[in-house]
Amino acid sequence: MTRVLVTGAGGYIGRAVAARLQQQLQAGALRSLTLLDLHFGSASATPADARVRRIRADLRDPAALAQATEAPLDVVYHLAGITSRQAEDDFALGLQVNVLATIALFERLRSLGGCPIVVCASSIAVYGTPLPDAIDDSTRCTPTLSYGAQKRAIEIVLADYSRRGWLDGRAVRLPSIVARPAPADGALSAFASDLIREPAQGRHSICPIGPDGTLWLLSLPACVAGLLHAAALPAGALPPGRAWNLPALRASAGQIVDELCRRFGAGLAERVEYRPVAAMQAQFAQWPALATDSADRLGFRHDGDLASLIDNALRN
Repeated sequence: MTRVLVTGAGGYIGRAVAARLQQQLQAGALRSLTLLDLHFGSASATPADARVRRIRADLRDPAALAQATEAPLDVVYHLAGITSRQAEDDFALGLQVNVLATIALFERLRSLGGCPIVVCASSIAVYGTPLPDAIDDSTRCTPTLSYGAQKRAIEIVLADYSRRGWLDGRAVRLPSIVARPAPADGALSAFASDLIREPAQGRHSICPIGPDGTLWLLSLPACVAGLLHAAALPAGALPPGRAWNLPALRASAGQIVDELCRRFGAGLAERVEYRPVAAMQAQFAQWPALATDSADRLGFRHDGDLASLIDNALRN
C-alpha cells in the first residue's frame, strides 16, 4: 500500500486531489496520506481518519518539510506554489516558492532515498509569446512570464533528478482549470473561470480578451484524474524529458458564452462585457491547435466536448 504526500493540499486543485486520495485510503489502496499547506478550509479542519495528517505550514520552512517527510513516501503530488499573477508582481517570492522551495523538497526526498514518484503541476505557461501556429510534443519552450520560466526550470531539474535515479518525476503541464473561485491574487488566466462561473450565477463578467480569443481548458475533475493517472504510469512509458501537456479543449471566449446561452438563455450574453487588454490578448488568447500524442498514448483524456466541460466546471 502507498504512502502519499500532497503539497498545496489546501488549494483549489489540491483539495480535490486530497479528496480523491482519501477515497482511495478508505478503499484500502493507500497506507497513509499527508497533506501540507499554509491554509485549509473549515470543512477539512479535523481529519476523521488517523491515517491522514494535515500540516499547516509553509513549504519553505525546513522544520515543516522535515515533518511532512518524516515517514517514507511512495508518491508525492507537488501542487504548492504561487500564481502567475503573484510570480509576475513579486519575482523574489516566485523564485523562493516556485523554484527554491521545490528544489528543497527534491533535495529532502533525495536524502531519504527510495526514489518516490513525484508528480509536479507544471503549466502551459512554459510556452511564451508569440505562440506558434500549432503546439505538439516537440514545440520548444520559450516562456515570457516569470511563472512560466519557473515552471520550466523545475521541469528540467526534475528530469535530471529522475535521470540520476533519485526521484521518479512526472511534470504535467496544466491548461486553464475551470471554474476556479475568484481570489484577489488569482492566476492571470483566472478570467477563463470567471467567464464561466459569473454569468452562470447571474453576475456580470468583464472579459480581458475578445470573443475570438482562444483558450485551452480542462475541468477540475478531468485535471484530478490526469494527475492521479500520471502517478500510476510505469516509468518506462514516460515521454523524454518527463514533461508533457495534458489534453485540453480549445475554445474561444465567444464559444463559451454561446454554450452558456444555450443552457441559461440568450440573455446571459448581456452579462458578459469584452474589454480586451493587449497584454492579456497576446499571452492568453491566442492558444493554437494542440496535439498531445504522448498524453493520448498514455491514456490521458480531456472533458470530451465544450458542453461536458461546462457541466463539469459548474459542478465542482
